[in-house]
Amino acid sequence: MVPNEKSFPRGGTIHSEVKTDDVSLNIVFGASQKKVKKAPKVKENLLSYETEEQNGQLEAFSAETLNMDTLQEDMLVMGVVKELTATALQIALPGRMFARTLVADISDAYTRVAKAAMSGDTSEYHDLTELFQLGRIVYGKAIKTEKLDTGRVSLLLSLKPADVHGNLHHKSIKKGFIFSGAVAEALEHGYVIESGVQGLQAFVPCEKPAQKLHVGQLAFLKVKTVHHDTHQSTCTCVQVEQDQLRIKSQNETNLDYILPGSIVKFKVAKHLKDGLKGSIMNESFSAYVNEHHLANALDTLDAYELNEDYNARVLYVMPLTKLVYLTLNLDIKTGAAVAKDQDEEEQEVEPIKVGSVVEKAKVLRLGSGGVVLLLNKKLKGIISYGSIRGNFKGNYDKDEVLSKYGRKTKHKVRILGYDVIESLYYCSDDPNVVNEKLFCLEDINAGDLVTAKIFKKDDKIKGWSVRIGKVNGILEQFYLAPNVRYDVGQSLKCRVLEVNAERKICYVSNRAEYLGKGIKILTDYASAHVGNVYMGTVVRCEDTYVLVKFGNGIKGVLHRQNLKENSSFFEGQTTKFRILTRNKDQITLTLPEDKFQLGEICPVEITNALDAGLEVKITFAAEDDEEDEDGNPKLEEFVGLIPLRLLSDHLELLHAQMRVHPAGSYTDAACIMQNIFSLRDVPYFSGQLTKDWQSVQVGDIIRSYVKHATDQVVDLMVCVRNYNKPVKVHVKMLRLNAVKNAPVELVPEQLLWVKVLSKEVETKTLTVSAKLTDVWSGDLSDTAKLVEGYLNEVAQIKAGLEEASAPISKYSVGEKINVVFKGIDATTNDWVYTVEGNGKVSALLLSSLVGTAKAPEMGSKHEAVILWIEYSSDVLLISNKKLDIAHISPSGELSTNLIGKAGMKAKVLLKLESVAVCSLKKGTNPLVICPIRLHPNDIENSGSAELRQGDFCNIAFIHDKLHIAVPETVWRLWRGVKRTAGTEVAPVKAKKAKVEESPKQKKTTIEETSAQKKVKAKAKVETKTEAKAIPTKRKAEVVEKITNGQKKTQPLTNGIVKEKPKQNGKLFFEDKTPAKNAKSETPKSNGAEGKSRLPGVSSFWEDDVNQSKEGSSDEDEELNVAETQKNAAKKKRLSAKEKAKAEIKEEQRLREIEERNADPKARLETIDQYERLVIAQPNNSISWLKYIAFLLSNTEIEKARALARRAISTISFRETQELRNMWSALLNMELVYSNNFDDVLKEALNCNDPLEIYISVVDILKKNKRKDRLSSVLTTVLNKFKTELRVWPVAAEAYFWLGKSDQVHNLLQRALRALPNQEHIPCIVSFAKLYAKHDNNDMAQTLLDDVVTSYPKRIDIWSVYVDMLIKAGLIDSARNVLERAVVQKLKPNKMQVIYKKYLQLEENHGTDATVAKVKQQAEQWVKNYAKTVK
Repeated sequence: MVPNEKSFPRGGTIHSEVKTDDVSLNIVFGASQKKVKKAPKVKENLLSYETEEQNGQLEAFSAETLNMDTLQEDMLVMGVVKELTATALQIALPGRMFARTLVADISDAYTRVAKAAMSGDTSEYHDLTELFQLGRIVYGKAIKTEKLDTGRVSLLLSLKPADVHGNLHHKSIKKGFIFSGAVAEALEHGYVIESGVQGLQAFVPCEKPAQKLHVGQLAFLKVKTVHHDTHQSTCTCVQVEQDQLRIKSQNETNLDYILPGSIVKFKVAKHLKDGLKGSIMNESFSAYVNEHHLANALDTLDAYELNEDYNARVLYVMPLTKLVYLTLNLDIKTGAAVAKDQDEEEQEVEPIKVGSVVEKAKVLRLGSGGVVLLLNKKLKGIISYGSIRGNFKGNYDKDEVLSKYGRKTKHKVRILGYDVIESLYYCSDDPNVVNEKLFCLEDINAGDLVTAKIFKKDDKIKGWSVRIGKVNGILEQFYLAPNVRYDVGQSLKCRVLEVNAERKICYVSNRAEYLGKGIKILTDYASAHVGNVYMGTVVRCEDTYVLVKFGNGIKGVLHRQNLKENSSFFEGQTTKFRILTRNKDQITLTLPEDKFQLGEICPVEITNALDAGLEVKITFAAEDDEEDEDGNPKLEEFVGLIPLRLLSDHLELLHAQMRVHPAGSYTDAACIMQNIFSLRDVPYFSGQLTKDWQSVQVGDIIRSYVKHATDQVVDLMVCVRNYNKPVKVHVKMLRLNAVKNAPVELVPEQLLWVKVLSKEVETKTLTVSAKLTDVWSGDLSDTAKLVEGYLNEVAQIKAGLEEASAPISKYSVGEKINVVFKGIDATTNDWVYTVEGNGKVSALLLSSLVGTAKAPEMGSKHEAVILWIEYSSDVLLISNKKLDIAHISPSGELSTNLIGKAGMKAKVLLKLESVAVCSLKKGTNPLVICPIRLHPNDIENSGSAELRQGDFCNIAFIHDKLHIAVPETVWRLWRGVKRTAGTEVAPVKAKKAKVEESPKQKKTTIEETSAQKKVKAKAKVETKTEAKAIPTKRKAEVVEKITNGQKKTQPLTNGIVKEKPKQNGKLFFEDKTPAKNAKSETPKSNGAEGKSRLPGVSSFWEDDVNQSKEGSSDEDEELNVAETQKNAAKKKRLSAKEKAKAEIKEEQRLREIEERNADPKARLETIDQYERLVIAQPNNSISWLKYIAFLLSNTEIEKARALARRAISTISFRETQELRNMWSALLNMELVYSNNFDDVLKEALNCNDPLEIYISVVDILKKNKRKDRLSSVLTTVLNKFKTELRVWPVAAEAYFWLGKSDQVHNLLQRALRALPNQEHIPCIVSFAKLYAKHDNNDMAQTLLDDVVTSYPKRIDIWSVYVDMLIKAGLIDSARNVLERAVVQKLKPNKMQVIYKKYLQLEENHGTDATVAKVKQQAEQWVKNYAKTVK
């Protein structure tokens, strides 16, 4: 074939011969590139060619094959399907080239079917593997594409009839015309064909019942009958096989209608040096056959006699010269069947596998394009000149290079591939290629250790593309070794995990777990024996199972219920797994035996920092006492994880702990379970022996952590060996109600202490309590130690950052610094600064400390004091107030005058997650730290309930050396409470415990005067008559005990500790004491005693706070008891005047209550108030919803659910909207708080309009961000209610919310197909509004523009169009639309609307001139209309 086509000669002179220079096409050798003009003497030059034109016809004396240079754009070429997938074809072209064909390049009908399948309609869809077979002949239009990243040119082949036959005309179609058409529509009696020919309608009748074609499928067709008309022709066709595409010589005289793939008669006219020259169609057209396109691969040109006719298949026609290139090989075979073309008597030759090496390949000749070889005595091969040239650099002699390829010489070559059109193997004798051990996938097996070289970063998989020898590989993120720097060109030692023959790629890993000696890799199901242990990688973690991937894509499931303990996993974790069961290709896994026990402290090495926590490695001696090559004990490595929550007890220090434990550092960690370790639990386990099932006793207080928490029940895992059951604790049993309506938020891994209440040996079950009063003695010194541990942990983090030279470690709390103002955070309104001289450290002034101050200028400098340091984010929390700067000093020891002091006034500056930072009001002192929680089980944060950021409060110090304090009310409440945490208050009658009395107390008890007896008698009378007035103060006798320098008080009642019995299902502890020197037990008083307590305290120790106050003052002990009794006697009887006042006061109180209940605007705060509301308005869903919201705010989920059911049964059945509101509320509750959503949805659909319920469900799912469930609901809605207009805009809005904006247009097309015609315009307008709402104004304009163009009289659409453009700020576009509207011929009332809209636009967005112009146009229109009426 001629590589560059010759132009037609100008003028009238016809040149008989055109000579060209000697040009080397396929091979350019450095020493022979000199261009020398030579005489027209015949010379052996492999790659030169000459062209001539004789008798006015352009001809060529070379039959060179097709290449990338001679292949012209939009040229029709025959190809053969070599490989196929569901979405693409790889097609072999002449010249050993390849092209790809995608789904969109098959036919218009197939594109339509594929789009419908993407939308959910797969009824007519069949993938490409069903429509094509290997070896199938096709022809199409070649399209060159250039890859942007590499610049290489690749080929696409379009098979669409519209692209291939676009230049043909229907009038030129004749009987016998053969073409490739696609099935446009399948009917009962035949198929409508998509021919691509202008004006041609083709039809194929179903002659054979077994004949079955699919919509979009291509088939070779032959015209049987044709009827022509001026504008259109119709034809009837029959399907033919690819070996029956013969065209009779007299049938066609136009070369454009002889399509590639057709079989014609070729008459040999001349033998060329690289092929045959001849003619087709009764010598009407010149044709050429390359030497590689002969009937048999090993045939020579001499086997074809001159003037003989041979059947040949058209490969392509050069567009300009109209030279036809053919192949005599009619029976195209794949590589597997290439050896079967021998004579029947001869033994068949086995095909050669790609990648194999042929030791003795014999040279037959130097042919066109390369050196022709004989492989295995029966097969043909070729070494291209290009590959030979690639072995040399610089200049070299051509003859010298080719001299070693003499005839019958033998060479060692590697098979690179097989060309199905030329029926030959293309090879290489490059030593680097031939000697490469890893050349193809067949040379690699899963489990092999290989050396991989990185050549490209792959952002899609967040990994790297590697090359192993000549094989491509992938190193995915999950399989990357941590803490290794990766660069292009770097060599890595890897383990092959999977060999994917379909994708022609292998997957490798360089993780240390896979590279160890003796590691077992599961590579096939036959080796998956039960009990075997294999290394695997976690690829997916769910609540109930873990998906593990082994070699060659084998996957196993690890059900969490099969675990002995609640192990935690993370994606990418690589460890050993044991096969539990196997059923064909379904493998169930478990974990191998534990290496470490609960509480065992191990030295670990941090290997990687993950989002889930720290990955650690533990190195220890092997159990079998094996030795390595050097004679040292063999070491094993165990990989585990320290979850993020187990790094610290304090949430704000978790990420800071990750910073001070970088990869490569060493530390100690305590084993929690199989491969989970903890940093925070090291002090606990190192300080005491770990409990096991045998040693745990009733009354023990044990450390535990939250496994799972709901609104009602908490599952706890206790730190007891050989006990892996979670213990359940009700949330109500955790609450003390010390803070009213305090939310309880428990997260997995949160620390809680529990007390063992019972131990069932038979069932091996523990019953525990996690209530604060059960696990804590109430000693505030324990709280002080808790805060001290927190401060020590902060100091350790600071020290770790100092070692790492972190800039944030230079600063301390209380230090004065200079900062530069940078701006205000738009989200939090905090003021942002940078530290002067250190731009890497940011400072933050919280908005709560800013108050009403004005922001300073950008870049201005200010003095500030550091209140706290956030080491996790390198942020200093500061205050720039002068008072704070003056009163705050750096940290130091507590002054002696402040030890144990209470009533100190302080301001709360910060309230963090674990502590609150306060500043004393008077004097210059360090910052005071107050705990948020008094104990880990103080889940209601009662220790800081009174603290509000920015407010003042009274505090009491609880530490001897550090500035640690609690609010004074908390201190007074807990100061006198001393109770062993192990003591349990039983509901049964308690025994009286005698307490040793001091001599003074005994004396005062014995010496009782007669006056005091009278007072006692009066007190009894007052108690029996239930008098309203009680003594304002009462003195308590206490036994003082000195412990560690602190005074502890034990309340007594006549020398006896009393317990108040259970009342109303709750326990109350009473510490009431009789009057001084009382001999007998003082009766209980029903009066209200003045006690200081936290808001909402119940089920708490009822200590008399006044008793503590009075007990601390010796002067109050001498208070006159007689005076107190006298006051009580005065209030015993009221005078008439006092009674009248009391009645008036009571009446006012009752009136206020009635007015408050009658006020509709009054805030409802109690259940009684809400009950009155729903009784008064039983059919108002808003009232019921308020009631439900009130219950949900108090975490009364069951009550809220029951109330919703009650509302549904109460509201009248006529109030459909109100009932739907209640069903929506119930569905919302079930979705958020329960797993019963589907059942409630079915019930709601039966009781209401299903469409309304589904629309409500869509809104509910969107609000709760349930994307997976929303997609399924949308599918159901669109199938059930596709004829309802309301459904489609709702679905479109949901598509936008789901991020599927690209599918909205397809949704609109579905809507228009399903809806009646009268609803098309409202539907299109709705979609246009949605497009505009989501900032896709171009699509919205396109839709509305089509509507107003088709329906210009729809004034409402014009108005919507203009309003949308104005809202989008497209004023000029809106003006243009109105200009189009005013030229329409409409009625006056409609034109009035248009001009009003136009005038309003110009008044708001135009000028005076434009306003005047619109008014003038309106007046002119009125005048013209008046004239036409007249």
